[in-house]
Amino acid sequence: MNQIFRYMLNMVPYMLIALPIFVFIRLGLNFYRQDKTKKINIFREITLLIFALYIVGLASQTIIPRFEFGANGFGIVGAYQNRYNIIPFLVFKETYQAIFNDNYFNYFVINFIGNILLFIPFGFFLPLLWIKMRKLHKTIILGFLLSLTIEIIQFPLFRGTDIDDLWLNTLGVLIGYYIFRILLITISTWQVRDSN
Repeated sequence: MNQIFRYMLNMVPYMLIALPIFVFIRLGLNFYRQDKTKKINIFREITLLIFALYIVGLASQTIIPRFEFGANGFGIVGAYQNRYNIIPFLVFKETYQAIFNDNYFNYFVINFIGNILLFIPFGFFLPLLWIKMRKLHKTIILGFLLSLTIEIIQFPLFRGTDIDDLWLNTLGVLIGYYIFRILLITISTWQVRDSN
C-alpha cells in the first residue's frame, strides 16, 4: 500500500499546477455565461474541481512522462519501460508468480489493486456530475474508452501498455459507480425519513 500512497503523492504537484488554471477557467466561464439569472451551484463547482484535479492526477501517473534528475543526469522515467502485454488475463499468472515464486507482494498491490483503485473516482464522479451518465452502461463505456485511450497513448511512451489494465480499470469504474448509487439511495432514504 506504500507504493499506491507514493503514486498518490506523485499526483499532487500536477494537481497543484492545474488548480489555479482550472479556477481561472471556471471563473471566466461563469463570468461570461449566457444566463446570468441562474445561480451558480457551489457544490457542483467544487465537485467539478475535484474531478478535474483527479483527471490531471490520473494523466500524471499514466500518460504524462515523468522527468527526473538523478545520478545519471536528467531523463524520462517510466514505470515499466517498453513493457507490452497483449495477452488477456496474463495478470493472474504474473501475480501468482510474483507472490509465490518471487515473494513480491507489491506487484499485486500496484498492478492489480492499483489499476482498480485508480478508476474508482471516475465511476463515482461521472454520474454525480452529469445526470445523463447515471445509466450504468454509459459510465462503463466511457470508463472503458478512457482506459483504452490511455493504453493507446502509453504504447509509444515509456509507460508500457497492458491489455489487462482495460478490464481492471473498467472494474474500478463499476465499483465507483455502485458507490455512487449506494450513496444516492442512502441520501434519498435519509431525506424521506427526515420529511416524515
